[in-house]
Formats: sequence, structure tokens, C-alpha cells
Amino acid sequence: MDMRIGLIGCGGISGRHLPELASAHGAVIWALCDIDTEKLNRAGDRYGVPPERRYTDYRQLIDNGEVDAVDICTPNYLHVPMAGYAAERGKHFCCEKPLGINTDETIRLKQLAEKNKVKSMVCFSYRFLPAVRYAKELAERGELGRVVTVIAKYLKSSAFMFGRRLDWRFVGEAARYGVSGDLGVHILDLASFLAGDVCSVTADLGIAVKERMKLDSDEYAPVETDDWCHFLARFDGGASGTFTISRAAYGNTNQICVDIYGDRGALRFDLNHSDRLEVYSGGIQPGSAIEKMETVVVPDEYRAGQMQCFVDLLWGRPDKYIPTLADGVKLQRVLDAILESDRRRGWVDIGDM
Repeated sequence: MDMRIGLIGCGGISGRHLPELASAHGAVIWALCDIDTEKLNRAGDRYGVPPERRYTDYRQLIDNGEVDAVDICTPNYLHVPMAGYAAERGKHFCCEKPLGINTDETIRLKQLAEKNKVKSMVCFSYRFLPAVRYAKELAERGELGRVVTVIAKYLKSSAFMFGRRLDWRFVGEAARYGVSGDLGVHILDLASFLAGDVCSVTADLGIAVKERMKLDSDEYAPVETDDWCHFLARFDGGASGTFTISRAAYGNTNQICVDIYGDRGALRFDLNHSDRLEVYSGGIQPGSAIEKMETVVVPDEYRAGQMQCFVDLLWGRPDKYIPTLADGVKLQRVLDAILESDRRRGWVDIGDM
């Protein structure tokens, strides 16, 4: 019998989760939940979930004895309460990023999941792309040598979408982080995945669009979360990193670029072309080879589906690169340090968070 998955949150990001779950081997979309009945019924009709397995209360979905695992696709402040409720009842789960809205709650969730022997995954989705996975293998083979410099950027223009209102991403109580957590956590995960853990940061955050019209009225209210976030980072292996994240960058739909330079080689990728990787390896060589990178088309064997990897985890076949709760907690510390650094206007050690 297939694993029966219950998905909570039928909004935007579920549009990526649901098709992948529907095509995953070994699983079936068994139940759905959303407080918006229109979204709930639209998703239920599309994926063949009968009305009796459509819920507006996530607790009822989790308490359904037929549900084997839960996929959490909700705003940030709901991640830990929902995942924690699932863990208390022995239900496996995957959760959208960031894992929570502060480090302490994510630590408690990790402890609860471990206590109840619950399988889990955090949806750092770019880790599943072929260029990233091939880059990881090259790094593990020592092609880069000791990493010296990391340069990463994530650019969108979504802050300037015409008519965009004050959705939950702009409200501190619901999101806590702006692009620092919504987008920045992705490139933090990529950088940590490829170059080691971040140990200190100094950050500068700001808001480009200061107020927006509320969702339920014509009244304007202040935006409370960052539209852009720039920070420097030090890694535990000695590397230095430069990070730029913005949703106020005209001309960019969703651009993610990462460069990693070591003392023997280098790599870089643009995830708008996730099947390609630019690589240099071999250290110092005669001639001009040191000034050039080779463009490599990544073999198909490095392709992986995020939700298929979650299903495989449930069946006891975990992917070697699967993002864990430990990864989620680690990056939550960095996110909290970024906010604290901006408040202090100076360097913050991750170990102090």
C-alpha cells in the first residue's frame, strides 16, 4: 500500500508540492487542509481527494488514523506548532522553510521528533537540483581544495508586484524574517551544504516598500519584514562569504547564483540553468588554464525530486543529501544572528545564538 500523505496549506507553495506528490512512486495524496475552503476544494477536486478528507483544522487531518505522514506548506509561524502536533502523534512530516520563527522552538521540535522516532525533512528545495548535487560531489572529492571565498545572491522583483497587498510575508508576527528567511535561508543552505557551517555574520537589512494595503480593507499598514538583506559571513573552515538577497531587484524573476572558490579549484552555477555547472580544478597550472572555467552539463543521475525523496525517506530509503531537522536548526541560528547583527550593527557569532 502507498504511503498516505496529508498536506496542510493549499496556497502558493503547495502548487509545487502537490504535483510532485501526485507523481511520486509509493505515495498518494490522501487528505488536504486549508482554512480557505475555496483553495481547499480547488486542490481537492484537482487531486481527487474526497470531501470527507478535506479539513479546515490541521489537527483533524493529523488525527486521521489513515494518514501516514504530513506535508506542511503554511506560513512560518505555523510550522513548529503543526510539525510538533504531528510528532506528538507519531506522524512523520516534511516542513517548508524556514523551520520556524526562532531557534528555541526549532530545537524543541527536533527533540520531540527524536523522542518519538518520527522521520522528517525540511524543504530546502534547491538542494535537490542537479547542479547543486554535482557540485557537492566535486567538493567531497576535494576538487576545490580548501574553500577560500563564497559569493551567493538571490534576486527577485516580487516586492514591486503591481497591487501586492500586505500578505503574511510582510507581517512580523507571522513571518518574523523577510527575504532573510524566505529566500536567504535557501542560499545559506546551499553555502553550508557546499562550503561548511557559517560561524559569524554581519548584516544590513532594509525595507524598500514601507507600507501596503491590508488584505481585507483599503487601509494601509506598515511592512515589518526586510525586502533586502546583505551580509558578510565567516565559515568554520576559514572561508569568507558575501551574500546578497533582495525581492526589490527589477528584472529578476528568481535568480540564484553561487560561486565557490577554493585553493585548488572553483565552481559556480546559476539555478535558472540547473543542469549546468562551471568548474575549474587542478590547482596552479602552466599557461592560462587558471583563468578559465569549463561548462559541464550535469549527468541525469544527479537529478532528484524533493517530494520523491520525502517518500523514499518514509519507506526507509533516505537520500544521502536529504535536509534534516538538524540542518533546519543550524540555519535558524544563522537567521537569528542576521537579525541580531542588523540590530547591533556589528558582527555576531552563531555560537552566541
